Amino acid sequence: MWYETRISERFGINYPIVQAGMAGGSTTAELVASVSNAGGLGTLGLGI
Repeated sequence: MWYETRISERFGINYPIVQAGMAGGSTTAELVASVSNAGGLGTLGLGI
């Protein structure tokens, strides 16, 4: 399929969905885990 790429295979991503890493408390570990468990790529932002 069109969404099967080397990156999606390497990271085990089923769907080409990337959850944006939003710093400042908008993203939680639970949200990242939910996106990842659903087949997307969850990311956790860091702001200093």
